[in-house]
Amino acid sequence: MKVLIYDNKEKDFDGTLFNRLTELFKKYNVEFSLLKDEELSNSATADAIFVLGGDGTILWLTEFAINNDIPIIGINTGKLGFLTEFELAEMDLAVELFVSKQLKKDYRSTICVSVGDDSYYALNDAYICRYYEKEIGSLTAEITVLINGKPVEEVKGDGIILSTPTGSTAYSLSAGGPVISPDSEVLAITPIASHDISQRTLICPSKIDCQLVMKGKSGCELFVDGKFISKLVKGTVISINVPDKKMQFLRKNTFDFYNRLNFKLKRKTDL
Repeated sequence: MKVLIYDNKEKDFDGTLFNRLTELFKKYNVEFSLLKDEELSNSATADAIFVLGGDGTILWLTEFAINNDIPIIGINTGKLGFLTEFELAEMDLAVELFVSKQLKKDYRSTICVSVGDDSYYALNDAYICRYYEKEIGSLTAEITVLINGKPVEEVKGDGIILSTPTGSTAYSLSAGGPVISPDSEVLAITPIASHDISQRTLICPSKIDCQLVMKGKSGCELFVDGKFISKLVKGTVISINVPDKKMQFLRKNTFDFYNRLNFKLKRKTDL
């Protein structure tokens, strides 16, 4: 057995948690190595990536995990921990269940975002938002949405969010989008502060070709899983599709999305 460890140093600045985790791997004779940021563009093989961090840390590893087909085991050292499976107090349990092969795989769909010759994977979402330009101020973002080559929406407002079912509980939810079960094969398109109050989230089947065309005078910015990608100018075309590649998590056999939803987001503990 071989694992990689990604340690968010902002949460584990003195390495205490990393040392504790490595001692557990030594106890169970598991081969391990530290995964560094400069290695995220490399290829690798491992049975799992143990992530010491929160949801943002997991999103940071999306492309690496997908490209190398390695499942993630998240140990929450952040705040919400919606994507992580174990809390800090369960670190021993996480290693024990992994070694004894008592964890189940949870497959999550992703989106592939293409701009020019470059492509990026997202577990949660890609979004386009307006930004302030000193010369012209902050104008409305104007975006045409095409599905299978046909225009279906003209969004005018602060921007637009393209979300996976996993990402439906993130930015899309804050913008008024619905919660979508992660095993659904769909793509959610949510306008951000649209000038048209009738515009709501559009749910599309995953096997579509979606394009976003930048219109208007205002510049926009593209973010993929919260990471800034580029500034966009009028005429830029962004292609979105749902690839066959999926993100893998290893979870407890008792994992249930709806319980997680109620506990983490609604803060209900009596269900």
